[in-house]
Amino acid sequence: MAWQKALEEALKDAPGVFGVAALHVETGEEAGHLDDELFQLASAFKIPILVTLMREVEEGRVALDQRIASQKENRVPGSGILQELDAGAALTVKDLATLMTIVSDNYATDLVIELIGGIDKVEAHMHELGLEQIYLRHTCWQLLNHCVGMNEPAPSAAGYDEYERREETGDYAIIHDVSAPTRDNNVATPRDLNRLLAMIERKEILTPSSCELMLDILRRQQFNSRLPYLLPEGTKVAHKTGTVNAVVNDAGIIYLPEGKGAIAITVLSRAVTEKPAAELAIARIARAIYDQALGGR
Repeated sequence: MAWQKALEEALKDAPGVFGVAALHVETGEEAGHLDDELFQLASAFKIPILVTLMREVEEGRVALDQRIASQKENRVPGSGILQELDAGAALTVKDLATLMTIVSDNYATDLVIELIGGIDKVEAHMHELGLEQIYLRHTCWQLLNHCVGMNEPAPSAAGYDEYERREETGDYAIIHDVSAPTRDNNVATPRDLNRLLAMIERKEILTPSSCELMLDILRRQQFNSRLPYLLPEGTKVAHKTGTVNAVVNDAGIIYLPEGKGAIAITVLSRAVTEKPAAELAIARIARAIYDQALGGR
């Protein structure tokens, strides 16, 4: 009850609709708000992609040290740095997974998706794990296309330039609302995404070494203005942010001090009216749950 009350208090005046799932990984203490409703994942969908990639590695279909060359015509716009590098840069699969996660690199993400056999394969893997409320329909390229009224199925140099033009000028009409909480978007319930995080932390899926590698990558996150922002200095957080249109998300593992375990926490949103205020709301939620896990101090 204390966790739930603290969560509801932290959600007061939140600038949008927020879904939250929080779970003490060791004790099972939990709290939630709209945690069984579907929300657009934005770049938080890169967590399921990372998990499926590691399964492909374990089963010998992909090697973390194999190198993938970038190509100018396949660039994906939006967040990340790979699109800015010279064509032909050959990064390891592990490098791509790291860029996908810690700077939310869209081009690296779509290279990983192609490598593991498509976004449908990621959704199928989530359902095999019992996470039936995770639905993945779009690559980063497709998602961004929809955001500016385009419907190009595959990247191209001309498509990249057209996206940049529309993004800069605002010259487009929305033909597919990616923020809509429907199964034809990349959506999940906070509860199911949070269950996936708890499975990783508990080393319940894949090998312990694969789970630890994923957590190590997530702990290297460079965007820390959400879950970690109000936590005590030095608090370790393994997490992945996501932002698209009026969606501001963060999901991860918060490590408690003094051997008190860890919290899996997922905050997804829609209809956000102000991004900085939404980021602060996520930070307040994280701090409220953190304090309750340490006895309400």
